Amino acid sequence: IAVMYHGVTSADDPGVSPLFADLSGLPPMLVQVGDDEVLLDDSTRLVDAIRAAGGQVELDVAPGMWHVYQALASFMPEAKKAIKDAAEFMANHTSRTHINLSTPTPTSALR
Repeated sequence: IAVMYHGVTSADDPGVSPLFADLSGLPPMLVQVGDDEVLLDDSTRLVDAIRAAGGQVELDVAPGMWHVYQALASFMPEAKKAIKDAAEFMANHTSRTHINLSTPTPTSALR
């Protein structure tokens, strides 16, 4: 099944998996993953690798959540919280700290 994802490219190519990339010099990162996520172990390995490379990374493991649960933010409180947490993380690590996170912001305002 993995071959369907990476095709003829080697599975250890950094373009296929960031676990094999040079992770030094990355900006601060937030990794959100559910504890029922098929990629949970890969996510924690990525966090460990970023830290080992001297990077700053926060890991947020959501109980009972699965792959890309954030996509359901329009009707699932856990997903909505994850999106808000991601927005707060970005605001805290960029010059966009003036964003009001309590009201919806048009996407164009975030560019």
